[in-house]
Amino acid sequence: MSVLKEAEAYIAETKRVILATVTPEGGPALRTLGGFASDGLTVYLSTSKISGKVEQLEHNPQATLLFQHEGQELPRFRNVTLTGTVSKVCSKCGAEYEKAVALLSAKSPRFKERAEKGELEGNVILKLEPRKVKLLDLSKGLTGEEVVLRPAETFK
Repeated sequence: MSVLKEAEAYIAETKRVILATVTPEGGPALRTLGGFASDGLTVYLSTSKISGKVEQLEHNPQATLLFQHEGQELPRFRNVTLTGTVSKVCSKCGAEYEKAVALLSAKSPRFKERAEKGELEGNVILKLEPRKVKLLDLSKGLTGEEVVLRPAETFK
């Protein structure tokens, strides 16, 4: 299986993701998110419009997502990181917005319920399109395998 296919499968099985953004002062900011869904290597995030992460991403749209399963033993430890640019997916974006809502609804019954009731006005949907994918699998060595995707259309 290719690195990209392995990464996609790993992401699909992950329950929570860590989002790394850059503060306006240039420092790192990390937070754990449960409101995400993937379409291949494109990841959609749902969050409050007034959250600090949204402000940080408006200032600097570059971000990294870390997908890591809990309870792994070191000899078989694995994780995936995606680094790329984050953009907003607005309700006026048509088909892409509907696709994002459907993916997020399939992953979260609570999100689905809110979407069906029209209660998403306080939310924003963000999309990370990776330009770099790294799969770390300690059973294969200490450095991991990295794939640089340029341009972003490479993985669509």
